[in-house]
Amino acid sequence: MQAYTHVTVIDSTGGPSAPDRTVLVEDGVITAVGRTAEVPVPETASVVDLTGKYLIPGLADMHVHSDIEDERIIPALYLANGVTTVREMWGGPRVHDWRRRIGAGTMSGPRWVVGGNLVDGSPSLWEDIPGPAAPTVVKGAQDARRAVGETRDAGADFVKVYSRLDRESYLALMEEARRQDIPVVGHRSDLVPFVEQVELGQRSFEHVHGLWPALSRDAAEMEASMARISLEPDTYYSSWFRQINEVEWESVNSYDSAAAASVFGRLAANDVALCPTLVMHEKVDLPERAGLEDPRLRYLPPYMREMWKYVLEQVYTRGRSAAEGALRRDLFERRRETVVAMDAAGVRLLAGTDPLTPGVLPGFGLHDELELLVRSGLSPARVLRIATLEAARFLGREQWSGTVREGRAADLVVLDADPLADIRNTTRIHAVVVAGRFIGPGERQALLDTAERAAADQVA
Repeated sequence: MQAYTHVTVIDSTGGPSAPDRTVLVEDGVITAVGRTAEVPVPETASVVDLTGKYLIPGLADMHVHSDIEDERIIPALYLANGVTTVREMWGGPRVHDWRRRIGAGTMSGPRWVVGGNLVDGSPSLWEDIPGPAAPTVVKGAQDARRAVGETRDAGADFVKVYSRLDRESYLALMEEARRQDIPVVGHRSDLVPFVEQVELGQRSFEHVHGLWPALSRDAAEMEASMARISLEPDTYYSSWFRQINEVEWESVNSYDSAAAASVFGRLAANDVALCPTLVMHEKVDLPERAGLEDPRLRYLPPYMREMWKYVLEQVYTRGRSAAEGALRRDLFERRRETVVAMDAAGVRLLAGTDPLTPGVLPGFGLHDELELLVRSGLSPARVLRIATLEAARFLGREQWSGTVREGRAADLVVLDADPLADIRNTTRIHAVVVAGRFIGPGERQALLDTAERAAADQVA
């Protein structure tokens, strides 16, 4: 048993901070939370005095990609940053193996929720550029149903859909997913109106891409513009990215508050979540912020800097004029405003980052996302809840995770300063507890040091 004493508890439920608390943990579960003077500590307990510290639930990054093979890097960066749960958005055998070994106690890492192989239409946005695996390309209802079965057979927790699924394929995929009782998350389809996708039961939508056509006073016309996006090779993704931003710009300038309220109401009523990944949008909308000289890059393989430079130049900014750059800066501000409006309307938000997008680092990126959400207008308390309890609720784990209460999993972060006073204090990590295992300052630093050495060993 562990006893964490004299700590200020912030349980993420929205209540006030609770100073001078003791938290008891046994077998990976919180067994007691109360005033230090009132909670008896067994003589056999290992006591950690946390006077002056703050205790929050472990953080959840709900949109990750783990495309670095060396297991000493990505899992370590998540734990060192207090990220105790991740949602893998393009799963594969390596991540399944990590999850199995973490569960067996033979490897350290966060709790992994793993999606299947990316399911896209033809041509896929990833058909002519390298990704973690070849996407599952579907061309009709039969292919779509088969993709659902393959996802389930691979042991995935959900189906990840992408932007180019045609209407027939999307409808068949959603029907088959309901039949097989497996959630569907991912991008909106360019070829199916957004509101229809919400009503069909997609559980979450990733990024602030393709929302504005549905929020326009000319929604039917803007959705038709989405459907007319036609991909050109070298690369398909770059072609798509340019065109969708053109539609977004046209749509945002015909934004209608009544239409937005209706769409947000449907999202809330259907309990559909949005994972905005503002940190990703910031880097690709404003590439000067991509941080190619970020000192934290020492934790990633040396080739990553060159890869990021290539992706920025060849996928995201190729042919971008100064005028388009100005529009993209405006679009980024509109993305932030839309996220705040959705939160005010009761839409469930999730905190995610989309590493390894240029400038977005595993683990560290979640703290950047939390700061962006606060800078956009959400309160630190709200943002902390989004990154903890809301994630647990989305995953159906709120009865055993996401807060600091008796009976919940002992996934915790010990901070040196109050995150409710300044959300940037989530980076001031003293220690981490994952599944009841205490990772103190020395071990936490060792995780970072090991990741740095492992990164330096990598070759392209």
